Amino acid sequence: MIEDVKKKQYPQICSFQGKTPIVCCTDCDKVEHINKAIVDKTGAIHFRTGRKAYDVCLEHLANLPFEGCPTSGLVKLWHEEEQCYKYTLKNGVYAAHVGQDARRGQFPHMALLGYGGAMDTADWLCGGSLISDKFVLTAGHCISSAVLGKVRYVAMGILKRTDPTERWHRYHVSRIVPHPEYHAPSKYHDIALLETSTRVTFNLHVFPACLNIDDQFLGVVTATGWGALGHHMQLADTLQAVALQSYYEEACAVHYPPHRHLVRGFNGTIQMCYGDEVGGKDTCEGDSGGPLQAKPVLSTCLHTVIGVTSYGRNCGYAGQPGVYTRVKFYVPWIESVVWP
Repeated sequence: MIEDVKKKQYPQICSFQGKTPIVCCTDCDKVEHINKAIVDKTGAIHFRTGRKAYDVCLEHLANLPFEGCPTSGLVKLWHEEEQCYKYTLKNGVYAAHVGQDARRGQFPHMALLGYGGAMDTADWLCGGSLISDKFVLTAGHCISSAVLGKVRYVAMGILKRTDPTERWHRYHVSRIVPHPEYHAPSKYHDIALLETSTRVTFNLHVFPACLNIDDQFLGVVTATGWGALGHHMQLADTLQAVALQSYYEEACAVHYPPHRHLVRGFNGTIQMCYGDEVGGKDTCEGDSGGPLQAKPVLSTCLHTVIGVTSYGRNCGYAGQPGVYTRVKFYVPWIESVVWP
């Protein structure tokens, strides 16, 4: 420190004890909390919270299957009143190509669900999100097809339906877990979990997403899927990503009043609605079960799923939002199944 003073490099003064300056600045977190810290590959520090879904997400961040991914991480800020440092999250940068073909590996949690006989001849009809090495999150109405029966397969790692076989990471579904309060054809509690028969191998193109545990995402989010490119149009070959805006609950209630499959009308506690008031961007037939994802909080490499594509009216019309199952409400149930 004496050498620093000689060089006119003075230490930071945190506080004073009488007239004596205190230069050893501590963090607000107690020392014993250091065992809750996780350091990711970029050296950024994150802290476990005790919430299973969040802490598992931190573990994924620390074990990314690739290098060089920028993280939002934590910013260390001086808290004058308490005379110590506190941590806050930086803002991540979301890199979706809105309303266009996705890039290979851009959404590594995306899953495609297969129905029918043999895996090689299956019909791939719904979407889903990989959330662990054994579970895919999807919509309750995607667990079976009226014609083809129960969902039997999950595919990941692809960008195009026409990708060569070696790019398809396919798994048998060993267990289907619909939410206990989901009763088709009702639109409430439209959420389910699919367990794979073997553990999913993570790589650059196959990696889990995080689950939303709070209400911080209120702006533009992105929906992804291989659904129809428009009402009564063909299914997309290349994974599509579309930016959608949040609608107020009052507006959602107007668009989705009570009817026989939604007897109490739109329910903002368990549902959310997103759409495009101007351009008519929307999810469509075949996107069901896929994710509505928000700007990453922890890292530009990890997406956060805030909703599951549930239902809507004619897709692609300006001002007509779609309905999504609100993931936050179901996190305790998801945790009880995936991380008991």
